[in-house]
Amino acid sequence: MPHDDTPAPGRGRTLPPEQTLLSVRGLQKVYETDSGGIEAVRDLTFDLGKNELTCLVGPSGSGKTTLLKCIAGLLEPTSGSVVLDGKKVTGPPKKMAVVFQEYGRSLFPWLRVADNVELPLRNAGVAKAERKELVADALESVGLAHAGRQYPWQLSGGMQQRVAIARAIAYQPEVLLMDEPFAAVDAQTRADLEDLVRSIRERLGVTILFVTHDIDESVYLGSRVIILSSSPTVIQEDITIDLPDQRDQLETRALPRFTELRHHVYEQIQKAKEGFRPDEARV
Repeated sequence: MPHDDTPAPGRGRTLPPEQTLLSVRGLQKVYETDSGGIEAVRDLTFDLGKNELTCLVGPSGSGKTTLLKCIAGLLEPTSGSVVLDGKKVTGPPKKMAVVFQEYGRSLFPWLRVADNVELPLRNAGVAKAERKELVADALESVGLAHAGRQYPWQLSGGMQQRVAIARAIAYQPEVLLMDEPFAAVDAQTRADLEDLVRSIRERLGVTILFVTHDIDESVYLGSRVIILSSSPTVIQEDITIDLPDQRDQLETRALPRFTELRHHVYEQIQKAKEGFRPDEARV
């Protein structure tokens, strides 16, 4: 019987097992406080396929970072599960890397760029010769082959974020989680980094889950966009982005279809802000 990947209301797209790399099922997170439990994430279900670039958007406070931390094994969910390549995530998986927004805090200013990129490999016990090769390849991939001997504080913000991305891909992950990584850079640098992420996905075949608050960015980057509801979070909608796979900052953003998709995502986020909940609308 063919698999039906049409999401039910309040659910994301699911895939046949042979196509699934990352599976999230019924994920809930409740934070315990002195005044009682606060349900940040209510019920999230979706799958990510291999070599897929999916963007995650939603209103402020909709649980985007909480979800990412649960997927990364940095935060234990209250219920539900995250499964990576058939294995349940109970801690930070070896096949996963994370790039955060605050690149300045994630890089060690007293270490040179190459040493920053090398550090996770060193901690993982990778042999020295292999480490050097992986670091060189990663820096070349992000356009920083010349910067290995420099210190992070000698680089621009955009270049520092490239170092953080290089450190993540040097680890050769199957899944790359990115939490609003371009929020602190200028518009031109942001456009360059967006194209860098798309090229990394194409060349390395990595699956990327990209959290952003920028609607245009989500439509430009992703092959699909998952829209979260307001808290306590469920999936508002899981949209396929049917734009050409090869994208250009000027030509793609000028397409009528880009404008239509951007409008739709914006409309859904506004509905989420107004309190619409697809889980309560189920019949």
